[in-house]
Amino acid sequence: MRVSTNLIHMQGLNSILRQQSELLRTQEEASTGKRVLMPSDDPSAASRLVDVDGALSQLVQFDENISYATQRLSAEETSLKSSLLVLQRVRELSIQAANTASNDLQSQQVIASEIQEGLNELYDYANTRDENGDYLFSGSQSKTQAFSTDGAGNYTFNGDQGQLSMRVSPSRNITAGDSGADIFQLVRTGNGDFSVDANRTNAGTGKISTGSVQDNAAFQQHDYTLRFIDANNFEVFDDTAGAVVGPTPRAYTEGGMITFDGIELEISSAPAAGDEFTVKASRYQDVFTTLSDLVRELDNPGTGDLKGNFGGAYLANNFASGDAIGFDINFDGQTLNVAATAGATDAATATNIAAGIVAAGATDNGDGTYTLNGTTPGLSVTFEINAATNAIDFRTSGGNGVNTSNLTLSNLTDAGGGDAVLQMSPNGNSVLSSTSISAAAGDSSFFVAGEPAATFLSQQIDNALNNIDRAMDSILNVQTSVGGRMNTLDSQLVDNESRSVNLQSVRSDIVNVDIAEAISRLTYQTTALQIAQQTFVKVQGLNLFQFL
Repeated sequence: MRVSTNLIHMQGLNSILRQQSELLRTQEEASTGKRVLMPSDDPSAASRLVDVDGALSQLVQFDENISYATQRLSAEETSLKSSLLVLQRVRELSIQAANTASNDLQSQQVIASEIQEGLNELYDYANTRDENGDYLFSGSQSKTQAFSTDGAGNYTFNGDQGQLSMRVSPSRNITAGDSGADIFQLVRTGNGDFSVDANRTNAGTGKISTGSVQDNAAFQQHDYTLRFIDANNFEVFDDTAGAVVGPTPRAYTEGGMITFDGIELEISSAPAAGDEFTVKASRYQDVFTTLSDLVRELDNPGTGDLKGNFGGAYLANNFASGDAIGFDINFDGQTLNVAATAGATDAATATNIAAGIVAAGATDNGDGTYTLNGTTPGLSVTFEINAATNAIDFRTSGGNGVNTSNLTLSNLTDAGGGDAVLQMSPNGNSVLSSTSISAAAGDSSFFVAGEPAATFLSQQIDNALNNIDRAMDSILNVQTSVGGRMNTLDSQLVDNESRSVNLQSVRSDIVNVDIAEAISRLTYQTTALQIAQQTFVKVQGLNLFQFL
């Protein structure tokens, strides 16, 4: 074989270039710390690297989901905890109201006012938003306010029962929110199986207990009425089936157990003939309605205080426009000699009468109400125009077992036709001696406190306490679930971090170079390149002329 000078030159040069390339490659690996710089370096490793990077990216998204879910659940837990505190306070106030004298309207109204504040606070908690402005309890309708009210004690849930689900691992989803319907709205009344109540018109002092289901197989979830035939006998009527249940009549024993269709309960104290008590299968009732109803019951006058109205329908009762009208209001030793002019409309007459009440000595409170203090310290009566009827509504305050309110209207005069009639109507627990007075008769009529409403109010407080307990159970159940989910998120975050560390280790094994090995290889390749360069120089220097 012929070996030319040119061939020797090219082989030497190629060796140098190859070793330079290998050295540069090793230098790049050592400087970057990576052995796979492009897919062509190691196609198999590059393919594995795509899978590992995808898994790491997914873990980052999972951690972001965990962070968002934790934030929402933390806000929800705070709202639920605050809601429980509100309900606990309302429960304490309800018990306080049950222990307050039934004729102490002022105390009842103070309690009712605080419960109303609690209701407003609870309403705000139910409409809590997260840091993104989304409503926590609207279900999947997070941009819609969860609850709204018409201001008249009616509450509406505007969301749905959907739940926000977040993926926090390849195989696990976590619910990052709860529907307000499940927490605040779908709350069972009574004991959860049935609810009890007393008829508002009951004349006796009987109260019905919460009761319980003793035989689930016999329990039918029907509605019943317990009717007292007389003070000593009653019957149980199934309103759903339209039939009497069991023997009739049944003998009444105070505090004795009454059982029917798997239900056991008792009636205490002394019911009267015609009194009725209801037992109804438990329904759903939102907690806001429970508190609103309780406020309404507590805000009604108790024994010793009065509530009623006079006037209205003036034109129909001969208050001719322009007639000079006068009448007297007597309250706790104070007399208002009211003088007014009948207007062209009922509203105008009502306005003129209100002005006459103030001119006669009542204090204008600046909010559309007018107050007259009695001679007894603490007793007062407040007047206000009823915008719907144009009558003059009044409510006394401070009446109790010692101080009893009374209000008399008399001496109606009509300088026009002399035939004006002033209508009157009692409200709440008040009793009225006559429904009207007339200018022609020159008569009078008075309002006095009626029989105690303590039994019915006590029954309503008991019922409210039962419903509040069910609402608290509902919130506690969800709060427990939220706590469990937050613990799960904490655990999952640790698992994800551990998996991320493992994947980073795998990625490092795939991509990163062994620095010690690379340095050793770099030293070897540097030496080899130097040898190749020196050899190339020596070989290039060989010439036959040197041997001549």
